[in-house]
Amino acid sequence: MQRDTAVAGADTLSWPGFVLDLVRGELFDDTGHPTGLRAQALKVLLVLGEQAGQVVGKDELMQRVWGDVIVTEDSLVQAIGDIRRVLGDQAHARIRTVPRRGYLLAVEAPAPTPEAAQAAFGPPSVAPSATPAWRWFPWAAAAVLLAAALGIAAWWMQPSDSAPPRSLAILPFEGEAGAEDWFVDGVAGDLTAILSTWPEATVIGRGSTAGYKGKSIDLRELGRDLGVRHVLMGRTRREGDQVRLAVSLIDTRTGRVVWSELRDVPRAELATLVGDVAGGIARTLAVEFGDAVAADAHTLAPDQVRADDLAMQGIAELLRSVSREGWERSLQLFEEAVRIDPRSRRGLGGVSLASANLVLWDWTDDRASAIARAEQALAQLDLIAPDLLITRLAHASIAHLHRDYAGLLLIGDQLVAHYPNEPTAHHHRCSALLRLGRFDESIAACARATRISPRDSRVSVWQGLSGFNLFQLGRHAEAEQVLRQSVQANPRVPFYAVVLAVAVAEQGRRDEAAKLLAETRGRHPKFSQAWITNYWVAPDARFIAGRDRIVALAGELGLPP
Repeated sequence: MQRDTAVAGADTLSWPGFVLDLVRGELFDDTGHPTGLRAQALKVLLVLGEQAGQVVGKDELMQRVWGDVIVTEDSLVQAIGDIRRVLGDQAHARIRTVPRRGYLLAVEAPAPTPEAAQAAFGPPSVAPSATPAWRWFPWAAAAVLLAAALGIAAWWMQPSDSAPPRSLAILPFEGEAGAEDWFVDGVAGDLTAILSTWPEATVIGRGSTAGYKGKSIDLRELGRDLGVRHVLMGRTRREGDQVRLAVSLIDTRTGRVVWSELRDVPRAELATLVGDVAGGIARTLAVEFGDAVAADAHTLAPDQVRADDLAMQGIAELLRSVSREGWERSLQLFEEAVRIDPRSRRGLGGVSLASANLVLWDWTDDRASAIARAEQALAQLDLIAPDLLITRLAHASIAHLHRDYAGLLLIGDQLVAHYPNEPTAHHHRCSALLRLGRFDESIAACARATRISPRDSRVSVWQGLSGFNLFQLGRHAEAEQVLRQSVQANPRVPFYAVVLAVAVAEQGRRDEAAKLLAETRGRHPKFSQAWITNYWVAPDARFIAGRDRIVALAGELGLPP
């Protein structure tokens, strides 16, 4: 890399294929065109470029790029990943991670070490076994076989990180031999739901790590970036009515497999298997757990298996995106599951959640019927399994439907007490606290949800709620920054785009605000002031005053009554 000052006033860094212009604030390719690196990642690269060849601390990068906006370190990790992808720096030779310190833009990029190349491009493939698909492996060799199957490279010992010993990230499971994505994700989701009940442990769920699916991963770096001591990796396969689950718990500092499990069971006994796996992890991490999980497990009949499969597909659709189309598809799957098995717990819970969400987002043409269906399904579920996580989440959604925000907060507090690492629990607290006028606490709750699951499909919602809170507090510049992220991530939701326009107007940039609102109206021509007034109802006078301020300014900017 070389530093150029050939053009008066210019200050650039260049290397084969790219030029970083520190004055114009842009990364160009070798044809002179901008590379399209997203804004936050470009800002990170510019800060690194200013100090090329030197380590820039994570705190400095986050402060200079995001300022006072509430974001987690995962935002920085994602930005670094974007830079490496655009630069083709899979081996991390150009943008280097300096453990426990920060990042460095290398002045000269050396040839990658074998370890770096393996981390970037993956280990050699393992030839498929010629042995029968469902033969049991000797338990003594399970860890070695799993390490090979999961593509884990051996590496040298690293200095001890500050991550707590009982900290765990669950990486997306891989599927084989007929195990479709919805099934694989459903198994991982069931396991995550159990692990999230551990108050003594820090568990980062699949929403945070979804972007790693199918990719080669340097687990040392992942452990440092996510702040975890262990990762759980797994593979699932399915042939007919047989399911195999292979999991390994790995120490991110050493790459050592500290516990592993390889089990073949009938599909009908999947719940028992998941409970056994959770118990094994618990014993390994010395977490008080007991056998409570497996106590509710039971063997499913063939029709129940079909119903549970459909309900697992419904959960996958429900979590895939915040959209009307996705939630309508999920509701259809849940309803079919309940038709086959009227006592399907996952199906009944899904019917209640999907129906309630479609009402809450005003994405149904028959609100009364959807509310009735949500309540009916929950009433049936209460009779069968009142203490399940999905039952409690459905109760929270019903409380939200009825604008019982004190009740919603109570349920949210109970969920956090029982499931401290479940982001939806903190989501419900954020929603309730906002309506109750406890804006700073609401921001903290949404920040907690984002920290647990920073790549969740609902992150844009948590950003939108945080931006609304900041607006209510009169912190309009901060609100603008957070709301821009929300709108960019999910333009399907018109309200946060309107609050963004109003936050810009409050800073005196009325023309820009009017343009933003016009763009929003172009995407959502039926959106109106009345929708805001009718939807955002709350008992707190400060909340109502802030909401009315948004309505008034939006009307001045062109939002119809």
